Amino acid sequence: MVKSIKIATMKASKKTTDLEKQKKSLEEFDVTDGKTRDEKAEQIKKARELEDLLGIKDMNPFRTLNKNIFAENLSSMSIADMTSLCNRVGINPPRSQNQMRKALSEAFDMYAQKHNVTVPSPSKPIIDKNSPNYDSVVRLFTD
Repeated sequence: MVKSIKIATMKASKKTTDLEKQKKSLEEFDVTDGKTRDEKAEQIKKARELEDLLGIKDMNPFRTLNKNIFAENLSSMSIADMTSLCNRVGINPPRSQNQMRKALSEAFDMYAQKHNVTVPSPSKPIIDKNSPNYDSVVRLFTD
């Protein structure tokens, strides 16, 4: 009996170490792919805070001006929520869920274009300041 308990605990500890190894190897993939996921999440968080302060949810039929936030909200909506949003925005709700999502996305894009509410992202330098050719490239652009 005691021997079977020891074997069971050894198997459980082996599974946890295997899971830990798998988790570490997956974390390495985030580093090696070169994508910065935290920056986008931080931008979305700041946009939400700003929209809450400005009261965009009360003024805008889409309840946001940020395309990423709208896409996130749209993906979490049920069919009934999307139908009520279609009615609030003034779209005839299509029958299929995919068509409804597409119609709402197009309506959001048209709203943003019509009201000129898109905020351009801050410009980022193309060349790294630590690059050995940085000075010559800057000289080319300033001349």
